[in-house]
Amino acid sequence: MTPHDALDIFLRKIPSEYPKHMLCYFAALASQGDVRPFLHGLIKTLAQIDSTIPGYASEMISRLAGIEGTGEGKYESMLQILAEIYVTQGVVESADKKDGVIQVVHEPGTRGKKNPECEALIAGRWCAIEVKTPKLIAHGRMRSINPWQMNVRMPAHLTRDREVTLPRDNPVKDFLCSAEEKFEDYEHFRPGAIRLLAIVWDDYCNEPIAALKSPISGLLTSNSFHRDESGVAVKYSHIDGVAVIRHQHQIIRATREEPLLNGVTDAMKYRNDNFPFKAFIPVPGGRMVPEAVLDALNLVPLADCLGAEYQPSEMIMWVDLNDPSSQSGDGNITPT
Repeated sequence: MTPHDALDIFLRKIPSEYPKHMLCYFAALASQGDVRPFLHGLIKTLAQIDSTIPGYASEMISRLAGIEGTGEGKYESMLQILAEIYVTQGVVESADKKDGVIQVVHEPGTRGKKNPECEALIAGRWCAIEVKTPKLIAHGRMRSINPWQMNVRMPAHLTRDREVTLPRDNPVKDFLCSAEEKFEDYEHFRPGAIRLLAIVWDDYCNEPIAALKSPISGLLTSNSFHRDESGVAVKYSHIDGVAVIRHQHQIIRATREEPLLNGVTDAMKYRNDNFPFKAFIPVPGGRMVPEAVLDALNLVPLADCLGAEYQPSEMIMWVDLNDPSSQSGDGNITPT
């Protein structure tokens, strides 16, 4: 498949009239020969994946087309599909070849079961990847107006009488539970495969990292807030690792035709060897993921990710740099 073929499918399935679809703007311009950068990246990525997974472009564009109308809820549903395409592109690009064929399978497993997004032979090891993308737009608005933010569950007296943004840890818990269920079934299909959960967050990746790793209530710790009926922290025995990918905001910026950040030129191209890092967090009890697999998937162990964004800070005080009376130090984020 060529990008032109993918564009033809896009124009057949995505309405160009407002307000029939969130992508109608791109369809309308493309129908007149003006393929905007976001759409150019999307069709190029879909064509690349479809050359390995025949029918993928038509399936994913059909899923996008199925989100009819406009509005924030529709937009965030669309972002989830775009994030899945974005990660799948990275998997296809990193997969091994055997007899000239790229070793990637879309939605592998037993027919009729809930299956992960894809599996691939990477650095000689079969790996299954499940992709999850949270809804963060309303949460982002709260970040922008509240001076305090909690990234984990804290005692009530710490938030009483404060304007505070509460943690987004429940979606992370739900992602773990969903991936655990899928990988438990998948294990019977390919018992020796590595199983990874990829979470596509926005630029504030400290939020899911804290939800996973904070010693206060982190989901991957013995103090996890997610406990079974006997009060024991729930374990995720079928997940070997979690990739926290701070990229959702880049896809948003691309769909809004805003400049991309950190030197990124194509929001739908997965690999980026520069900052920001895609943080890898092993799941306790999981199998070790070889370094060669992490490198191929552009993942960096959390301990090697430099920057305050990669620390599991429990509480943050946001400082308005335009208000001298509110400043307390040399930055606009003060972890406490």
